[in-house]
Amino acid sequence: MTRIPDRWTRYAVLLVLTSAGLHGGCGPRVPPDVVATWDGGSISRAEAERYVRFIEARGLRTGARIDARSGITEILSELAYLKMTAAEAGDADLARPVLFLDPRGLVLVRYYVERKGKRSHHVSDEEAMAFYRENLEKRFTVPESCTFRHVFLRADRRSKEELSRLERTVLERLAAGTPFKQLVAEYSESETARRDGTVGLVRRGRMDPAFEDQLYRMQPKTPVVIRMPQGTHVVEVLEKRPQSVLPFEEVKAQIASEIAGRRDDVERRELDAALRSRYGVLDRTDDPSAGPDDVVLRVRDRELTRRQLEAYLERRTAGTWSQGRDPRLRRSWVDDIILSNLLYLEAVDGGLDKEPAFLDRWEVRRLTLQSRAVVERRFQAAAAAVSDEDVVRAFRQSPGRYAAPGRSQAHFIFVPFGVAPPFELERRLERLEKLALDPSVPLEELGRSCQKAGAILVDMGWATPDEAARIAPEFQRRFIAQKEPGSTGVFKQDEGLFVLVVRAVEPARPLAEPEDHKEIRAQYAALRKKELLDEMKAGELKRRRFEIHSTDIFPSRNAKG
Repeated sequence: MTRIPDRWTRYAVLLVLTSAGLHGGCGPRVPPDVVATWDGGSISRAEAERYVRFIEARGLRTGARIDARSGITEILSELAYLKMTAAEAGDADLARPVLFLDPRGLVLVRYYVERKGKRSHHVSDEEAMAFYRENLEKRFTVPESCTFRHVFLRADRRSKEELSRLERTVLERLAAGTPFKQLVAEYSESETARRDGTVGLVRRGRMDPAFEDQLYRMQPKTPVVIRMPQGTHVVEVLEKRPQSVLPFEEVKAQIASEIAGRRDDVERRELDAALRSRYGVLDRTDDPSAGPDDVVLRVRDRELTRRQLEAYLERRTAGTWSQGRDPRLRRSWVDDIILSNLLYLEAVDGGLDKEPAFLDRWEVRRLTLQSRAVVERRFQAAAAAVSDEDVVRAFRQSPGRYAAPGRSQAHFIFVPFGVAPPFELERRLERLEKLALDPSVPLEELGRSCQKAGAILVDMGWATPDEAARIAPEFQRRFIAQKEPGSTGVFKQDEGLFVLVVRAVEPARPLAEPEDHKEIRAQYAALRKKELLDEMKAGELKRRRFEIHSTDIFPSRNAKG
């Protein structure tokens, strides 16, 4: 759906609509149920109501804006443009099949899930409290923790005598008043040196027990030497926090969500088993003897050969780095194909595809998909028609807006929630983080270690911030913030814990003419895309003499009751 980006452009389009004939009594008479017309088409009151219901259900407009005359005018212009452009499209312009369902099938599956799928499970306070007490020690007790800073002197780079001499030098300079930060910069051989040697807040149980035993006996602000086989730490504890228990009220909502989620999972498995039994499923996707043209997946009469499945999975993993190599994700995607097709068959057999609410939803979705394809072709043609002289002129006026994006060679490790208590997951991920930061550990070995720990390793190769944004906004933010080789540390995102490890960084560089002309032209089109799309829409509405005959499409909205 093409949306008007700001109020000034919106006002401009409204002026076009007014000049084109926003009226109710001029020109040829129109049927009473028609609220807008243009050369070659019209919008009925029923179509307008259906479109508004569609966008309201998805939170794309507020009720107040829809009830306002300007809001209805804008919505009718959107719907008119959808119909104008979709009329130029064909079935080939609908989106490529996903999960081996065409776009209509996908909408039907989503409709089925909304109508008959996930239910709201009430979780009583008593149930939540029982869960809390049962898991108090391993889930809701926070171990003692501390923040410290250290100067680390490696034992493998010097003799014992040299190491002892260096220890004394650091301690003497500390006693003489040299800032700890300065000594870290001069002497420390740990990757924490880039953070002024600071580590924390770290909970007990995350580090070597021998190191922790001495660390937690220390008094804050008093430097102490801790000798380990790897080297010597000159440590200063900055803060210590005792063990604590998370209050029930603080975690009650989280507990209720987890219990309800478990019940949903049980229902989903039961539904999956029942549908597999009802419709019959053949699954040979893990059979190495199956040839390229052998059927490896059948759901009733819907079949996939090995070749079709591999082609689909290849498309699915395109642009998502090496995730598809993980056998657990591959299995998950195959199960998604099976369940989606089972739900589709169940929806059709139950007659949901004949329900008016579904038909209305599909009609709007079909218009949106076909319009999007036509508008994109028009945009590409308009962008290609811009002269090189105009592109160069725009570039010279604002060269700072054009740059080759920076990129990082990185991989990330993901541990989903639910496979172990949260504290244990953090410990696992921190151990894997240490391996990932060790340049001597091959990626293949790291992958095996991740698999043993129940984690997923994804090698991003050389990736840009835009590619990182496909995972999640928080992931992109941390990706951008990591401006040098190292690790982001463990962070939470959606359904699990992540750690992002950057091996190398290439900063963004300015573009220059003529050697970067192709990239400059592409960025020029991207920078002007919204402007061009709005110009195309306003021009089409004016050319087709779009007229609104009534904005009173909800006569019952303001009625009492």
